[in-house]
Amino acid sequence: MKNRLQSLWDEVSPEGGPCPQPNHKRVRRLVDAALDKKPRAFHPWRTLRLAAVCAAALALLTGAAAGIGVLAPPTYNVLTAFFQGDAAPWEELMDFQPVSVRDDNYTLTLTSTVADSSTLFYTFTVEAHSDEAWEALQAQMAESFYDLFSFRFHGSLGIGDGEMDPESRTICLAVATSRKWIATAAVRLNLMDEGKWLSFSYRPVSGLKLTIGAEGLGRTDSHAASPAQGTVTLNRLTLSPLTLEAEYTTENTDLFPVLYFLWEDGTVSEVESLLGGDGHGSGRGTAGEAWDYTRSYSFAAVQDLSRLEAVVFEGMAYPLDGGEPYETGAALSAD
Repeated sequence: MKNRLQSLWDEVSPEGGPCPQPNHKRVRRLVDAALDKKPRAFHPWRTLRLAAVCAAALALLTGAAAGIGVLAPPTYNVLTAFFQGDAAPWEELMDFQPVSVRDDNYTLTLTSTVADSSTLFYTFTVEAHSDEAWEALQAQMAESFYDLFSFRFHGSLGIGDGEMDPESRTICLAVATSRKWIATAAVRLNLMDEGKWLSFSYRPVSGLKLTIGAEGLGRTDSHAASPAQGTVTLNRLTLSPLTLEAEYTTENTDLFPVLYFLWEDGTVSEVESLLGGDGHGSGRGTAGEAWDYTRSYSFAAVQDLSRLEAVVFEGMAYPLDGGEPYETGAALSAD
């Protein structure tokens, strides 16, 4: 079976023949030399940088294919709907191969997905095939928007600001939801024929786990109706470019550990300032006793974790490269 690169080369090269391939060992040596001349295994986030270099090499080889139908991401996608800043550098994280289901009145189309170990983000469109179907869709939206849809294998935690185009009788919507242990999901427009589900699979972005095992300050976020603080025991953190997930023990599940990011250039960010929207949490506990709790927040903007040196909790820095924790030595001042 031909690989994707060879197939693209066959389409754009008049002479045909084998597609030129990047020398992976040479690319790795060049990456190591450009970074810090240390063995590639020293820093796990190097894989992100190496992926970027390889992507650039592939783009040079297959750039001519852009004019023959290679998909571009939709303007309204999971990154533009849920994250601030320029989405272009992070498009490789997304899947934007459309998947559709239809009946006589509507077409429901998945347009983009991105996920990590804690959260699934996706966008979809609803197109009405007639003026009557469009009027019925608008009427149901005005009466009870959330009754328009059903979800299988997951539940809607939040629906982002959508877009509506009356001329094409189409609405675009974005959903963020807590992920289950399976990598499949489905959504249904309840105005469609019974049994019409839009089912899809997705591949989560890799994350990094840090073991902390320390006690320190926790507090409610700045938008809480009744701000509070207290002590939490932070057990583990899971980081991806999309979200931050903390596993901790607490007597108040409204609390979240107070964390800082220490970047490679020496600057410091208070994590709360980087988070966006409400988090989602779950745990177990009994009345009067502490909870084992897990809470996830999405970042306000996609984070370049290849630039992150360590996570700081209660004056101790926990390096992303797996090194021993160390004291920061002074009170942190966030940028």
